[in-house]
Amino acid sequence: MDDLVAFLRARLDEDEQMARAAGGAWQYVALPDVISPAGHSLQLDDDRALVDVGFMEDDALRPAEAQHIAHHDPARVLREVEAKRRLIEAHVDHYGLVFDHFWPVPVLSLLALPYADHADYREEWRP
Repeated sequence: MDDLVAFLRARLDEDEQMARAAGGAWQYVALPDVISPAGHSLQLDDDRALVDVGFMEDDALRPAEAQHIAHHDPARVLREVEAKRRLIEAHVDHYGLVFDHFWPVPVLSLLALPYADHADYREEWRP
């Protein structure tokens, strides 16, 4: 179980690093005067910059895709990382021992499930 905690902490560290590198909070806005392949763009919510999501020449970003990207913005990711870290700590005592098996559901295994495609994920952790 200690390996699972280490795995989760490493993934959350990665998530945090990526979110911090991406910067601020994002929102979806339709900008008819800004031309992009989909006719839409993502914009930082404080109007600092307009950002397109790496388009190929013939690709288009549908409004639903842009809204999804904006919904999972860096600020939200950072809040989720913090919440998950608190859940992990709630399952680790002050000696570093994990007591996940006392809960009615395997919380730590459930937290690891989104990372099941990671090379270090172990099938034994699957709930």
